[in-house]
Amino acid sequence: MANADPVEDRYDDDELPPVPAPATPAEWDRLIEEWDEIRQGCYLGDAQRAVVECARNLEASVAAGGPETALWTLGLVLIGPYVIHAHPDAAAETRVLEAMGAVERALGQIPCEHEAHPCDDMPLDAELDSFRYVLEMLAHPERDAAHEAALADEEIRPETWACPRNLAGFARAFC
Repeated sequence: MANADPVEDRYDDDELPPVPAPATPAEWDRLIEEWDEIRQGCYLGDAQRAVVECARNLEASVAAGGPETALWTLGLVLIGPYVIHAHPDAAAETRVLEAMGAVERALGQIPCEHEAHPCDDMPLDAELDSFRYVLEMLAHPERDAAHEAALADEEIRPETWACPRNLAGFARAFC
C-alpha cells in the first residue's frame, strides 16, 4: 500500500531529534557511500529522508558549533540537489535551503588566513565526483598526517575544506 500522507507531512518531523551522527570513521564511510549513491541515483533507501536527515544534522551541528559541520555541509552540497532537481519536494527543498542558510549566517563572517578556498573555483553545477574523496579525507583525520607530503596542493588540504569561510561559500552558492 502506498503512503497516503502528503509529502510535506512525511518529512516534517522537527520534534524528533536528529539521527545521531556517525561516531567512527567507518560509520562516516558508510554514510558517505550512501550519499554518493543518492547523488548517482542508485540509492535503494529513502533518499528524500536521508537528505532531510542530513539537513537536520547540519542545522544541529551549526547551532552547537559541532566538529562535524564540515562533513554535514559538504554532504548536503553533494546530495541536496536530489530534493530540488531529481525529485522535487517543496518541504524538503525548504529544509535544505534553511540548513544552508544557517551555515552561511553562522560561518560567513568568520575570518581566516587562507588565501583561497575550494568554493572559490568550483561552481555547484560542476561535477561533484571529488566530493566523496573530500568527505572521506575529512572523516579520516589520521589519513592526513600519514599523507601530509601528498597534500602539496593547498586546495585539497583538510583545513581549507573545513574552513568556515569555505563552508559558508558553498552554502551561499547552493542557496
